[in-house]
Amino acid sequence: MNMNESTSTAVEGASDRNVSNLTTANPVLDATDTSVFNETLSDIIQDPAVQGIFCVLYTTICLLGLFGNVLVCYVVGRNRAMHTVTNCFITNLALSDILLCVLAVPFTPLYTFASTWMFGRALCHLVAYAQGTSVYISTLTLTSIAIDRFFVIIYPFQPRMKLSTCLSIILLIWIFSMMATLPYGIYMHHGPMTGHEDRVFICDENWPSESFRQVYGLLTAALQFLLPFFIIAFCYVRVSLKLNDRARSKPGSKNTRKEEADRERKRRTNRYIKMLIAMVTIFGVSWLPLTVINLLNDVYIPTGSWRYYNLCFFIVHALAMSSTCYNPFLYAWLNDNFRKEFKQVLPCFDSTGGPGGSSGCGAGGRLGNWRSERTCNGQETCQETLLPTSVVLPGKTGDSPPTVPELDPSWLKANKSSDSVEVVLVAYTAGEDMVRIDDAAATATRRASRQDV
Repeated sequence: MNMNESTSTAVEGASDRNVSNLTTANPVLDATDTSVFNETLSDIIQDPAVQGIFCVLYTTICLLGLFGNVLVCYVVGRNRAMHTVTNCFITNLALSDILLCVLAVPFTPLYTFASTWMFGRALCHLVAYAQGTSVYISTLTLTSIAIDRFFVIIYPFQPRMKLSTCLSIILLIWIFSMMATLPYGIYMHHGPMTGHEDRVFICDENWPSESFRQVYGLLTAALQFLLPFFIIAFCYVRVSLKLNDRARSKPGSKNTRKEEADRERKRRTNRYIKMLIAMVTIFGVSWLPLTVINLLNDVYIPTGSWRYYNLCFFIVHALAMSSTCYNPFLYAWLNDNFRKEFKQVLPCFDSTGGPGGSSGCGAGGRLGNWRSERTCNGQETCQETLLPTSVVLPGKTGDSPPTVPELDPSWLKANKSSDSVEVVLVAYTAGEDMVRIDDAAATATRRASRQDV
């Protein structure tokens, strides 16, 4: 058993189960054949009330997950200004979550509640394979987002990832996921349960050997959860430390305006740090319990003999599947640009009364004051600057927005003055690669403009 069984169609069963000579993988079905499991007949998961609760829970997860992730894909697809590196990763994450909602959320409980696999041989192989692939895609995409953020924050003046590179990484994620899950799709067994021919069918793993099953299961758990979790945690811890360091007050004389700006910077940074902590925590809490259960099965602990194994499995499985609902919120809704697009698509979420309630500057529905909130597609990424309205960048006059080259990080780096002027990286959130310029940088820009005159 491996991490793929977080979305598996079979709940592992008996302690005396021979993987090479299958009878059944469902502990409820095993109870009809093996006296050891007579007490599983009273398994709480077979209680109609409990099944009803889980049906409501899984239905809610499926509907919310589909709604949120389809909305993310639609919003990115309809607006070319949203075609950025980070948004491509978020869209790929949404696609993998849609696969989980369609293939994992309904099939897993239906198989156990019905006590038979009713979907045929082809779906036995296809569903298990697609479930494992989608879990791989989801975790690897989350890891890619974390790594991308890490380099943007820690090395802000290095060239950003190009959109073509991002798409290549996404393609490699899909290819690797499909190849890594291939054994799981091949070694699925579909057939009638012993003693119940033509009435009860099973769909379970049928590995060539125990050692193969254990090695593959442990390797999958490491690649699907353990390694991504540690990489994500490392990246976000470093990013949080960097943001916290940038948010500290600078020495020197302060006036009321400067103190207010510092407080706002700290407040905004604390919010983003909490978001990063939430992303790591939710990923770990969602998938760790299911990983533990799968690892217990991989080392062949007789979990099938546990009285409440099925109940525990469905609790942790539902917890893992609920991540499909959290991801659109954490990686999209909390982002200003995504939220504005959502409000255009769904006017009921716009407190101003619909899409017309807020002024826009382009298809993205940005605020009309482009100087205070401007998103530009530089180096195929969103770089948002926070510039005072009085600032006019060199080489540009009038009310038109600054061009992409003028906001390039190399320009910012070259124009750092010697009197403690620096580009302060305040935050980098879900769909934005934001480089914010503090008051000191703005002052230096104004000073340079006066000298030119």
